[in-house]
Amino acid sequence: MEFIELVIIIAVLITFSNILTKMMPTVPIFFAQIFLGILLGLSKYGNEIEFKPEMFLVMIIAPLLFREGKNADTRSIVENLGPILFLAFAGVLLTMSAVGFTLYAFFPNVPLAACLAFGAALGPTDAVAVGSLAKRLKMPERVLHILEGEGLLNDASGVTAFQFAVSTLLTGVFSLFDASISLLFSSIGGALVGIAVIWVKNRVIHFLERTDSQDVISYLLIELLLPFVAYVLSELLGVSGIIAAVIAGVLQSKRQYRVTVFDAELANISSNIWGTVGFTLNALVFLFLGIELSEVFRPVWSDRTYSNLELIGMVLLIVAVIFFVRFLYISLFHLLKERKQAKRTDLRELLLLTFGGVKGTISLATVFILPVSIHGIAFEQRALLLFLTACVIFISLLVGMLALPLLSEGEYEKPVDRAELQILQSVIRYLQMKRTHKELSAMHAMAIETVIEQYRQRSFELMTEAMTETEQAKVQEVQGWFLTIEQAGLDELYQQKKISEKSYRIYNRLLEYYELVGKQRFLSLSSFWLLAGRRILRNIMHPKRYMIRKKKARRHDFSNVDIDELKSIFVNNTILIRKRLKKQEEDLDPQILSYLDNRRSLILKQLYERSVIEPELVENSSYYKKELVNAYTFERRQIDAFEREEKINPLSANSYRQKVNLLESFALQKQGN
Repeated sequence: MEFIELVIIIAVLITFSNILTKMMPTVPIFFAQIFLGILLGLSKYGNEIEFKPEMFLVMIIAPLLFREGKNADTRSIVENLGPILFLAFAGVLLTMSAVGFTLYAFFPNVPLAACLAFGAALGPTDAVAVGSLAKRLKMPERVLHILEGEGLLNDASGVTAFQFAVSTLLTGVFSLFDASISLLFSSIGGALVGIAVIWVKNRVIHFLERTDSQDVISYLLIELLLPFVAYVLSELLGVSGIIAAVIAGVLQSKRQYRVTVFDAELANISSNIWGTVGFTLNALVFLFLGIELSEVFRPVWSDRTYSNLELIGMVLLIVAVIFFVRFLYISLFHLLKERKQAKRTDLRELLLLTFGGVKGTISLATVFILPVSIHGIAFEQRALLLFLTACVIFISLLVGMLALPLLSEGEYEKPVDRAELQILQSVIRYLQMKRTHKELSAMHAMAIETVIEQYRQRSFELMTEAMTETEQAKVQEVQGWFLTIEQAGLDELYQQKKISEKSYRIYNRLLEYYELVGKQRFLSLSSFWLLAGRRILRNIMHPKRYMIRKKKARRHDFSNVDIDELKSIFVNNTILIRKRLKKQEEDLDPQILSYLDNRRSLILKQLYERSVIEPELVENSSYYKKELVNAYTFERRQIDAFEREEKINPLSANSYRQKVNLLESFALQKQGN
């Protein structure tokens, strides 16, 4: 039962970490997960979690790297193969030597072989952590491809170097030649196993196709098993399971899909499943790092062998050595390369490659393989090395988080898809013409307005997705202020008895639909806590008003007096809100400001036309379904026209059509329920 509770708690923490980073977009998600892992480690459940490196490598790292290989840009990796191989192999060995000898110089009671094992564990760059840091930043493509390729390959070299150092620790015998040959054999052997696993998988798939036994579930299960089979088989053969998983992932991405309904469904479901699996495994990686930080911290920190100041100093020194040595060998590589080519490497690029070399949980998983005893005698320094590794990983992540934004060209900004925006705007104009030139019932007119509002919302999302996270937070903050102004003005009028209870209730319903439903998936920390805190406080202080707001208002209860009151409230609040928008003109895109202003104009128009109808009634009407289908049909025609006129390429047109099909299918399914 306790195991089930632990699984549920971990699932909740993973979900919460995602929500937390949406509230605080400037904080990388892995830091939230490390923090939650520390809290879990300090709880009673922390003592029940037993960290097994072998299980961690096969169950989490192998499928993660398989997915990274599957998504890798192989062409770019091949183009940058020289620096990638140098960083993945020579870089790991240089880091192992520098870190190992540094630790031995200051802590001579730790065996040199153990110090070198510690250095080898800290050699690999963590591909997952680098991806989490880099995805928010505008960095040169070449730098990203090199870091991605390095992260995929250097785990094998790090683990192999570590194993040789541990072997030296246990036997007292070390051969650099044997270690190099073993590393080469392990890497090539792992690659061959990865190739063999995919070859066998292809034969199985071919057999299923010949016997007409095609089944999406079976195919997906086979694909999900690939990283585990590749890793376990490699380990049994004594070669690199990590390289095998990566190569299997790269080859799996090269599978040729036919243009059939089955293959389309398989590709779509596979992408969604691996996306979910990848996010979950990434989260587990950093949760476990947090748990281990909490567990190794206490015993070493309270030990009197070394003072706490010495421990802190050693952690900072090792981090400095890692980045300094990395900068030196990256600079040396590019210096030698520049002698052959008349091309200079930018210093900023060298620094990005340097501080992109953050460490992660593969280092922690590796150092956990250190023996508990040597020749029957307890290896007392094991806890110290675990502590140093966990702290170095954490500090290196922190350094990367601080340094990379300063060195990058700013936050990553996705370009606005102007073609899709034009298509959506053309649909809005088409619907507005229908709304203007036809004699329609109030319900039919509102159905068209509701569909128009959905297209405006899609346009808004398209623009906000292209913003940086800082800009997105700014938009959300403006929306948060809208709600604050609206609710404060409404509460004040009701408290002064200038409006009736019915008008108060109806207006709250309008706020709930047009503002809360329309808010984006991202939340800035300030706007979230401003709204949440204000609402909680208001509900506690005025429980009666809360109950009034929750009462439903029926359409036939609306009188002319009610509508006039609503109009008065809305006009007053609109004046205040437009003043607020005026102050944001320099900070926000004009189209965003126009969208926010248009939303208010729509509600004001309904009030003047006395067409305040419950949104649920509109969306359940036959008019809504009819106009929604008409809008999707017109959108498809616009996509076809844009493709014929070569304003968009066939790939973009196909992507747009898929989006329309998905939306239409969901909308009609929702109507059917």
